This record gives sequence, C-alpha cells and structure tokens, in this order.
Amino acid sequence: MASLFSDLLTFFGISTTPPQNLAELFPWLLAILVAVSLFLFVFSIIKDFTHTFARGKF
Repeated sequence: MASLFSDLLTFFGISTTPPQNLAELFPWLLAILVAVSLFLFVFSIIKDFTHTFARGKF
C-alpha cells in the first residue's frame, strides 16, 4: 500500500519526503488531497461510463 501511495505522489509530482515543519505540512497535505480527489474523480467517471454503456442506453 505504501508503494502505491508513493507511486501516486510521484505521478502527480509531489515530494515523497515528509515535510520538516508545520509551514510545509499544509501545502503538502493540500497537494495530496487534490491528487487523491482527482484520482477518485477519474475512476468515478470511468465507473459511470461503464454503467451507462453496460445498460445499453447508447
């Protein structure tokens, strides 16, 4: 699981080393939150397309 998370951070260009102080923590966490939400959004779009075309509506 840690390697998958590390690969995700590397894909989005986020440093895998943890921040050294609190001033670096908040932007780092925000970048991770945005990356994970984009990742989940893309998979939800794929799921919706799959469900739509599996029903045969198009």
